Amino acid sequence: MHHPLRYRRARSVLFVIGLFWVWLWLGSGALLAGLHHSPVHLALAVYALAVAILVSIPAALLAGIRMLLTHPRGGAVVVALPAARRSPRADAHWWYDEKAS
Repeated sequence: MHHPLRYRRARSVLFVIGLFWVWLWLGSGALLAGLHHSPVHLALAVYALAVAILVSIPAALLAGIRMLLTHPRGGAVVVALPAARRSPRADAHWWYDEKAS
């Protein structure tokens, strides 16, 4: 089955994780250096970065696998589905039609 939205979501996840790793490589040292006045804030920031690193690795692997499994085909055809019939109760104002003055 073809799911282009899942492929796009996985691609977006990989892009965001890539941006995180570039920021980690280039700018996270400045963040930690700015927290030198408070050891508690520094410890929390280091812990948060460590957790984000550990979570980003399997998330990137799963997103890559999803991209491989749901890669869009070049000759895919879009099929228009028929519109669903609306019941009279589907209208939001069905309950006060006769009672309104």
